[in-house]
Amino acid sequence: MRPKVLSGKVPTKKMTRSRIGLILMVLLALTVGTVAMTRTSTQAQRKKYVATKEIVRDQTTGSLRKPTAEETDAMVAQLKTLTNQSTEGLTSTQHPNGMVSMNLDNRFGGVVLGRATADGGTEVRCVFTLEEAADFLGLEETTE
Repeated sequence: MRPKVLSGKVPTKKMTRSRIGLILMVLLALTVGTVAMTRTSTQAQRKKYVATKEIVRDQTTGSLRKPTAEETDAMVAQLKTLTNQSTEGLTSTQHPNGMVSMNLDNRFGGVVLGRATADGGTEVRCVFTLEEAADFLGLEETTE
């Protein structure tokens, strides 16, 4: 069988080995990342949080208050979804040129959060992980 000729060049063993090496490195990185993200995701699912900062403006009085336990649970549940960095369920595609791509399914992006301030304004921050969000919102992990 004759080697495939692309733009007049015959692939050499060195080129083939480097492509295989590159593909193996990408697959190894994806595997290690998947294991790390799965462990982090599993740990985050078990965590329970309590509010420590007054970040919610009460609609009737206009004063700041801490989120209730129910509000905190709802925030954390939504933040877990928005900050999902798990590769679980994502599939990679091998392209004819040797490149591997993956549709991230709206994961690994930033989340813009806001919290009420004492002066009547709002403080805003972009976060990428549940831990960053918890820190900004004053949520601390409890041992329940």
